[in-house]
Amino acid sequence: MRNLFVCLLAVLPVAGARAQCPVLLGCPQGSPIICDISGNDSLLWKDAPYTWSKAISTADLYEGAVDFRIKILPCAGGGNVNISYTLLLDLNNDNLRESAVSSLNFPPAGIMYADNAFNPGYTGGDPVEFDKRPVPDSLKYQFALNISTSWDTLIAHLCWQSGSAFLSPRLPEGRHHLIWRIEQDGVVKYCEHSFLLKDCQAPTLECPPNWSISLDTSSTATLSWNDILPDAEDNVTPFSQLEFSMRKSDGTTGFPLDSMGQIVTALTYDCEELDSQQVELWAKDRLNNAGHCTIYLSVNDEDGFCEKPPLLCARTFWNGDLVIPVEFKMLWVDTAQKLIVHPLPSQSGGCGALNFLPPANSFALVAECDTNPLNGVSTFDLLLISRHILGLQPFDAPWKWFAADVNKSNSVTTFDVVEIRKLILGIYNKFPQVDSWRFFPAGCDFQPNPFATFCPPEYSFITTPLWNYPPEIPFDALKTGDVNASAVASFDANETDSRGQAVSLRLPDLLLQAGEFYDFSLQITEPGDWLGLQFALQFHPGIIEIEAVRPGNLPGLDENSFARPQPGVLNFSWFNPEPEPIFPEENVLNLRVKALQTAELKEVLQLKTERLAAEIYTSGAAIRPLQLIFEKDESRSGTVIFQPQPNPTTAGVSVPIRLVQPEIVRLEVADFSGKIIFQKQTLLESGSRLLEIPAAVLPVSGVYVWRVNAGETSQSGKIIRL
Repeated sequence: MRNLFVCLLAVLPVAGARAQCPVLLGCPQGSPIICDISGNDSLLWKDAPYTWSKAISTADLYEGAVDFRIKILPCAGGGNVNISYTLLLDLNNDNLRESAVSSLNFPPAGIMYADNAFNPGYTGGDPVEFDKRPVPDSLKYQFALNISTSWDTLIAHLCWQSGSAFLSPRLPEGRHHLIWRIEQDGVVKYCEHSFLLKDCQAPTLECPPNWSISLDTSSTATLSWNDILPDAEDNVTPFSQLEFSMRKSDGTTGFPLDSMGQIVTALTYDCEELDSQQVELWAKDRLNNAGHCTIYLSVNDEDGFCEKPPLLCARTFWNGDLVIPVEFKMLWVDTAQKLIVHPLPSQSGGCGALNFLPPANSFALVAECDTNPLNGVSTFDLLLISRHILGLQPFDAPWKWFAADVNKSNSVTTFDVVEIRKLILGIYNKFPQVDSWRFFPAGCDFQPNPFATFCPPEYSFITTPLWNYPPEIPFDALKTGDVNASAVASFDANETDSRGQAVSLRLPDLLLQAGEFYDFSLQITEPGDWLGLQFALQFHPGIIEIEAVRPGNLPGLDENSFARPQPGVLNFSWFNPEPEPIFPEENVLNLRVKALQTAELKEVLQLKTERLAAEIYTSGAAIRPLQLIFEKDESRSGTVIFQPQPNPTTAGVSVPIRLVQPEIVRLEVADFSGKIIFQKQTLLESGSRLLEIPAAVLPVSGVYVWRVNAGETSQSGKIIRL
């Protein structure tokens, strides 16, 4: 039996003074990960059926060097220090550390015992020959414990011994556990930790520095992994178990996968990617270590397939903005008299490409888009269409006739107004008779009556080589239902809200008691001559229930002006072809509400603007946003004088007044020094009236003072001229 320099139980005299001894130094915290990049030795840790690598399905475990040492400061003047360790290994990678090596009973050289970790004293088990090198037994690796001293510190080293040499062991892959036991004078201390030993070496590849491909008749070229087949090797994983993938160099890191999580075996290039491109070729081993090499790819168009195909583009009638998205299609009749519809590919800018010619003598090109029907459609369009029908403001562009004709009757009538209002109120999700957008070949010569013009929706062509067609085949586009050109032409267009200062809709600030009914009105707070308004109210149907909706004081307002298309939503749309004066405290809508739960009205009722913009239209056809406010109900009787509107102002102002009987009304305006600069006295009949202060009365920026006397009622305040 060989003499081994080991300490099964180390008995050493120790000197020096230490508190709380013995003290352990350098005990690892947590579960260290040991990354090895040294490669695999097929003569170590390969003994089926006890060893097994799940990663590469082999009995040959890869291994890595470890350096496990612990330092001990013994007690000053204490007794002998006893040091031992137990190493628990998982040889078959089933996450169960079934095999143990104890320094109290080392196994023979080149051997350890499997499946003994649960035996008393770690005895028994099946012998595993972890060292199969063709060397004498005296030189085979044997587990050992080497103890050295440095001044007053003991250093214990878990090691292998080969002959008289001690070296750090190479342990197999997997999750293992190490327990150190230190004892002195009856005081026992432990240091134990798990550790993961894994391979961290990425595969290496050798790529050809340059490669070239050429485009084919489809104006594309494909680079396949099998075309290149670079050399690749890994320190652990066999070549047959490596995974390969590739990508166009774009700054992305990591092993490339496609959108479905699959490896990429081919890359496609087109006319936008001619000349030199960089390509990354990747290999990944079974431990998910990945490496790559780069080649320089030349994409060639030797046969001229990349001559730009004609583009099909759709632009708005009113400003030429590109409409996106649009589906362009080619239509032809085959020899069996069957209509063939062939979608054309879209380009990055939103146009389509005529990159295909049909097997027919002629063909047609059409454009289609049926998304977002409410885009650009509002009550303001109803107002403009009605004014056109009544002859008050005829359309000034031929395309507006077609935009207004939503039932495709080749006329503009109140039936179109009814259909558009149904879309606004949410009764329709789309127009039944027409797509969201309509397209015409650009340059159609419209007659004074546009419906009398022959303007087909498609282009017709004789089939000839592609280079005979113009570089661009343009379509003019209009948004159905939108006659004021407010539609957003593309999904990436920048929308800006230029609707000016908000006008308030007022509701009472009420605390609703569960089970009670409430009647209240929605009112416009700002007086003015209005042409129309629209909004959507959103309420919580589990907290309140709208029992009834009744029209207010607006002319022409009836039950067709509002709808409840879904629970919790009330949509409203009203307009009048002529401006209608509306005063504060005049009712727009009268609501009867039942409270299902106790709640504040302002917490359960709001404007809903995601689908329908909340807006109001001035007598000058300006669009202003609406906002909802809640105020305590302070209904006033008798003569009421309201605040001037607008204030601040850039021109004149109006002072609303409501008289319950005829009164002599006196209006005065003074500058800030108190000098009267305007006065007017008038006998007015009962009702709501507007007292006008012309812009000429307020010639310069500054603060002015106004006063109104009506019978025994008077009111005054400031006007700010900007």
